[in-house]
Formats: sequence, C-alpha cells, structure tokens
Amino acid sequence: MAGRLRVAGAGAGLALWAALSPLSAAAQGLVRVAAEAPVLVAGMEATADGYVESRLRPLREGAGEGRLYVVGRHRDAGNWYGAGLGFNPATGRMQVEIVRMRDGALTRLKQFGREAAADDRFYTVRLELNGTTLAVYLNGERITSVADTTLPRLPGGYGLYASGAAFDASAPVTGDAALKPARLALARAPQRVHLQAGEAAPRLPVSAFGAFRAADPSAGPGVATAANAPAGGAPFVFTARAADPALLRAEADGGHVTLFPLAAGATSLTLASVEDPNVFSVVDVVIGERAPARAAGYKLAGAVTPAIGERDVPYDTPLRLRFDQPPTLGRGGAIRVLRKRDGALVDTIRTAGEYDLLGYEGQEYRRAVRRQPVVMEGRTVVIHPHSARLRPGEEYLVTVDDGVFAGTLEGQPFTGVAATAGWTFRTRAAVPRGARLTVDDDGAADFRTVQGALNHAMRHVKRATPVTIAIRDGRYRELLFLRGKDRVTLRGQSRDGVVIDAVNADGLNPGSGASQAAGSPGIGGGRAIFLVEDADLLTLDTLTIRNSALRASPAGGQAEALFFASEGRLIAKNASFFSEQDTIQVRGYSWFYRTLIAGNVDFVWGNNRAALFEDGELRTVGDSANGKGGGYLVQARTLAANDKGFVFLNSRLTHGPGPTGNDVPAGATWLARSPGYETSWDHVSFINCRMGPHIAPAGWAGKGVARQPAPNPAVGSAGAGWREHGSMDLAGRPLDLGAREHVRLLTAEEARAQFGGRALIFAGYGDGRGWRPTPRRAE
Repeated sequence: MAGRLRVAGAGAGLALWAALSPLSAAAQGLVRVAAEAPVLVAGMEATADGYVESRLRPLREGAGEGRLYVVGRHRDAGNWYGAGLGFNPATGRMQVEIVRMRDGALTRLKQFGREAAADDRFYTVRLELNGTTLAVYLNGERITSVADTTLPRLPGGYGLYASGAAFDASAPVTGDAALKPARLALARAPQRVHLQAGEAAPRLPVSAFGAFRAADPSAGPGVATAANAPAGGAPFVFTARAADPALLRAEADGGHVTLFPLAAGATSLTLASVEDPNVFSVVDVVIGERAPARAAGYKLAGAVTPAIGERDVPYDTPLRLRFDQPPTLGRGGAIRVLRKRDGALVDTIRTAGEYDLLGYEGQEYRRAVRRQPVVMEGRTVVIHPHSARLRPGEEYLVTVDDGVFAGTLEGQPFTGVAATAGWTFRTRAAVPRGARLTVDDDGAADFRTVQGALNHAMRHVKRATPVTIAIRDGRYRELLFLRGKDRVTLRGQSRDGVVIDAVNADGLNPGSGASQAAGSPGIGGGRAIFLVEDADLLTLDTLTIRNSALRASPAGGQAEALFFASEGRLIAKNASFFSEQDTIQVRGYSWFYRTLIAGNVDFVWGNNRAALFEDGELRTVGDSANGKGGGYLVQARTLAANDKGFVFLNSRLTHGPGPTGNDVPAGATWLARSPGYETSWDHVSFINCRMGPHIAPAGWAGKGVARQPAPNPAVGSAGAGWREHGSMDLAGRPLDLGAREHVRLLTAEEARAQFGGRALIFAGYGDGRGWRPTPRRAE
C-alpha cells in the first residue's frame, strides 16, 4: 500500500485498513492523523503475540494534547492494547506510553517522559505483545514494559489510534515478537553531541543490532559498511547526514562517523539504514564558539589541585580550581588535559551533555552513563576527567577555555587557563599492590575516587582474592560500577563522614541499567548511583550512598542509590542509603544489618531470592513531587514461590522530612504494593517491627486501594505472600492489626518456622548449601 491516506475530523469513527498486510518498510506510505475525537485505523486479523510498528511524527499544529498509538489485539473500538506517543504542541512535552482500552475506557499502564525535539522528527514506535508482557520500543530501544492480564490473549486487529493534535505516521507493520527491532545509534553514547567550531573532528563508532537486511556496500558516497555487523553476520550500510551542512559536515566510514564542526549553532545528524526507513536515529549536535584562554593577570599557584608541578599524583585525580567567591558556569567551552611530552589530547571535559564509560580501559563490559563532570563546592570547582583516561607515570598539562567559568581569581576576571600558565602534574608511576587500597579526596592515598579503586580491583586483583577499599571521610561525587570481582569490601572511616553522592535518575539514564559491550548502541548504564553485576560477597560497611535526584525535577522519578544486579551475595552494615524512589533494588541474596534506608515510593524492591533487613530503620520521607504523599515501602518481584523474598526483622519504620522539607501525613504510607505480575511473587514479611503513625491502619495496598492490583498470592499464607507478626508502635506497644487486609497475620510458631534466624532465611543459597552471615564474618 503506497501513497498517503488522510484520516481526520470528529466522528470519523472506525476506518478499516482493509487491504493491509505486512509490508516491507521501504514500501510504506504515510498517514496524516489529526482527530478531534478518537480515530482508529485498524489492520486485518493478527496473532495474539507479535509486534506492531510504525514511524510517528508529532506535528506542532493547533492546540491541545495529541496522542497516537500503534495498536495490537484489537477486538473492537473499545478493547485493545496500544503503545505510542503523547505530545503537547504548546509545551513541547512528549511521553512514551503503554495503554489499555477496555470497554471504551483508556488506562495508561506505563508512562515515560522524553524531551521532544524541536524539528518535528519521526520516531519509530513498536508495541511488542508477548504473553502478558507488553513492551514499547522507541527507535529500536526498549523503553519500558508492563504485565497486564485484563484483556484476553486472543488474536486481533492491529493499526493506529489517534486523538487530539496531528501526527504523521507510516502504515503499521506486524511480525513475530521474537524478531527484535533493529537499532542504529552511536555506540555506548547518548544521541547528543557537544562540539566546538574548528576543533579536531571526532571519529565516533556507530552500532547496529537486530534484524537488518543485507545491503549492497556499493550504495554510494557517504554510505559505510559497519565493522560490527548485526546478528547473523549480514553487514548493514547507513548514511550520515547533517541537517545544516553549513554548521556540520559528516562522513560515514567503516562503522564510524566523523564529525567536522564548521560553525557555532545547533543542528542534527541523521544516521539511517539504506534498506529500511524504519531504522534510523537522530543525533542532536550543539556546536559552540571556540574561545581559547586569554592572557590573565592572576597566578594559579595555590588556586589549583593538583598543584602546579606536583608529583606522585593518583592517576584518577579530579581537578580543582579555587576562586575568590563561588563561581558560576559560563557560556560554554571545555577543559582539556594534554600529555605534556608530545601535546597529545588525552581528555576533553565539557560542562554539559557529557557521558562516561565506567570501568577500566579494555574491560569487556563497561557502564555507559550520562554524567555531570563539573560540580561546584562553595568557591571550588571540581572537575572529573573521564574514567580511566590518565595513566601512571605520565606528565599532564591542563587548559581551560575562556568562558567556561564566570568568577574572579586574585580580584581579576577569570579568562581561562592557557598552556603557558603551566598547570602541569605527574601521576604516580607505581601501581598499588596488595589487597588493601585507600581512597581519600584530599589526603595521602592510593586513589582519589572510589571508582578508581574499583577499577584497580577489577583489573589487577584475582576474582577470588579479598580486597578491602578503605575510604576516608569526604564527599565523593561519582557514579560507581563493579563487575566480575568477588569479595570486595568498601569500608568507610565513618558512616556520616563518607558520602558517595550524585544525581542520577530515570530521566537522565533511563532504566535499571546494565553494562554494555563495546558495540552496544546508545546509553544503557541506568539510573542507580552504584551498579553491581556478576559479583559475590560485596560488603558495604560504615558509609553513606545518596542519590540526590528529586522526584519533582524533570529528570526525577525512579532513582536507585544501589542496584545489586547480581545473583550473588551482598552485605550492607552500619550504612545509610538515601533517595526518594526505588532507593534499593536487589537481586540474589542480600543482608542489610543496622542500616538506614530512606525513600518515599517503592524504596525497597527487586527481582530477588532473599533479602533480610535486620535491626535497621526504614524512613519514609516527604515527597518532593506532590508535597504530601506517604508512598510505599516495598514492591517485591521475588523469583520463585519457595524464595523468602523481602524480610524485615526487628526493624523500625519511621518518617521524616524529605529533600524539600515536607513531612509525611499520618496513615499515608503502605507497607507494600504489588506490580501485579503473575510471573513473580509478592513475598514481603514484617516480623517484630516497630511502626510509626505514618503507616496506614490497613497496612497493605492490595486490590481496591488507590487502583493497586492484587498481589500474588492474593492473600498471604504461612509460607507465601504478604505476612506480618508482632508489629508494635515506636514505643514497643502492640499494634491493633484488626484493619489489616490481604495479609497473613502469623502466629509466633509460624513466624519462627519461617524466619527463625539468618541461616533459615538464606537456606536456599547455592542450591541449598545455605549462607550464615554474621556481623564479623560474611560467609
């Protein structure tokens, strides 16, 4: 079916796309959908499972919000599933959504905010239906998913559903859910690039994954065969085109794109498959003016760290520049680190749009994240070079462009740091040895950053050899990553004195996240401060990890302090963890002993086996997003019916002010809510815990409470589901549990049989070998 079809106007009703069958993407035409009332353009009968995909473009016409969804399992106009975009032309706000239409009522099952581009670009949207799981993809990237059993799993129609403001769309295509979408993007990088006019042209790797059709490498100029061919071995070819060639010239070459910044301004770069118009990505490119440092009347001596000419500097050192008064960020520019012996550029650090690969150089999997490398601490600017760029035994030179910072030094306006200013330092030649490493942000130590020490442990210490990283008091503004190394202990000098603190959230680094191989497209390192993969017996002792993201901010929402994404064992003791939403996410087996965990929404959760929270505090804090809500403590997605899930033993449930100062109302907090999945278990137990007045009398947010789904199982039993025993108020007086719902109130005998000691709770570890941690010994 070729050409364009226009469907518009109120009361247009249901239009059958009668002749529609799966089309090659190259043959698709476009549909203009602009409806004041919902309009459905439906396809023919399809299978119950599969995908529906279309290219959608929100148009900035008219007023009011518009929505366009690709639709699957369509039974009639009032019953179907969909995924797509919501867009408001007035504000430019866009949302990626998964929805359900049931008996004519539309429910948004999942929403994910995205910044809409200003150039009316297309987005390839795919709805994947696989059993009870619904997933949405944007330009080949899996954005989010949800489980829903409301509508029957039956074959149905497919097509498009629109309401409100106008969209352009390609005719939808369908296929097997097992056939994942192809994706074309910059490798392990965000789809936004910051450059400066006239600087050296960067050569960036391009990645492609998925079911690309084989293409002719002789397709013409500006087309390249990528070095990292997708699964199946067939090469792909792509074009690289700048929207404004006066600002940017792009050349595709052997799996890379080289960008030549010609003049200051903003444009976009489109990477597009030659064979399939549904496979493309758009990279925003911002080009600033080049402003080298100017002659200055101030001296740097005493104002910079490392000091001028300093030797024996840890090779993960941040750079510090101290002003007369607190400075502000300027109009742009960059900080550069050059190797002094030959002038080679080692690192370029900008104040916006930055990303990093956490881990050591050459590591098979690294964590790719957006980050803020420049932070203000009073009158000091702290500049973090990219991970693992500096080497032992090298001398480096630092320059700072004019305009990066606005402030004064020695009473003079800051005009940058020129090469002639002589900000040089030499890194320590010897690599630390032994199983004990030290970290200090300003004193004598092996490393200046926690990640620097983790990189060393992963790279230079055998997997099974225990390593202790002693962290001295200080504030460490960094994201962390550990993979493939067992028996690592992070031990702080004091619990409140060692603070690992950064801002990370779903709007900045979407999803729970995972490490990525070298050829992976896009950014996937996730929203946690500390991501741990493939590690056993990690110990976090006497320290604080804080995710300072606000739920009220545009980047806010889900924001873990810790994501233990390993099937191994985690020990956290005498430690504190702060965030607002999803503070702790765990898999495998974990023991939290005398810890403080603070948050507001689902701030303990995960697809785990067994997690014991013993003699600790769970503090519900005021919600910055709405100023009043009490939220939920736990959302369990425990993997098996015989796993213990989340167990809270002899702990205190308290409340306090949140990051914007508001406290939690009485009776506004729920012990747990369910994700509503049939494939995981809601195993949550509170045993002999003291609870403040913020806990709701009904306790558990089951079906019928604030539109929450029923847990699995729907009602707890002695060995499964939601369970509670021995609950008290904060003064130790027994609570009246008569209003509790959806929960099994255990007898003392049942509580002892299920939770009578750590060995019983962790008995399932190692296929029944068990685990008996103690405060002095982890094994």
